[in-house]
Amino acid sequence: MKYLNFFIAVISLSFLSFSPIENISNVFTTNCYQTFHFFFLCQGSPTFWIGEDLSGECNYSRLLQIGIEDSTVTVSESELKEYNDWKNIPELHSLFKIYEEEPLVLKGDVWENKDLNVSPPAIDSLLYEEFNKHIVQGGSNAISWFQLKGKKGIILPNVEGIKTELLFSYKPGLYLNYEISEVHYFPKRFVVVFTHQPRKAAGLDTMHGFLIFKIKADT
Repeated sequence: MKYLNFFIAVISLSFLSFSPIENISNVFTTNCYQTFHFFFLCQGSPTFWIGEDLSGECNYSRLLQIGIEDSTVTVSESELKEYNDWKNIPELHSLFKIYEEEPLVLKGDVWENKDLNVSPPAIDSLLYEEFNKHIVQGGSNAISWFQLKGKKGIILPNVEGIKTELLFSYKPGLYLNYEISEVHYFPKRFVVVFTHQPRKAAGLDTMHGFLIFKIKADT
């Protein structure tokens, strides 16, 4: 009986000490924090050059090259030898013909210029709670969420002034209840929206991301 009581006490303590959502990271964490760098958009077959640094236990950087051909998207990833070593990018930039972008100004939480404005979507409490349940049931991050929900798990930002079509979403990003950290606008071609996600994944990794939109020809 003494051993049985001890076993029950240990099990009870474990339930009191760990919340499935908030403290799962106490078991295993990597603390990988993402920082994005938008470099340029090449002409020809349009190709976005975007850098991503992952700190914490990840501690590496990669170059993402996202090519657009009509509505077909290809993604290439190349890992850098050294973390955050982007010093040669300006030299590479000078070798390519690039599309020029029109800047937007941030006013409150809205990015805008004379052509368009971009703002975060409304808070979706129901979908957010569904994501919480996904984590409790064994999900780990935005990638496992996308595998479960697909495009139904993505809430698009509000884009006014032009008509757009989503071409690409970076899978590590969680696109619900997010903030917008930057916007890149290429008139008559593309809009790129970088998102900041306050919620972290089970291992305390960030789930920031970016969305690439094609501007429809009738705008």
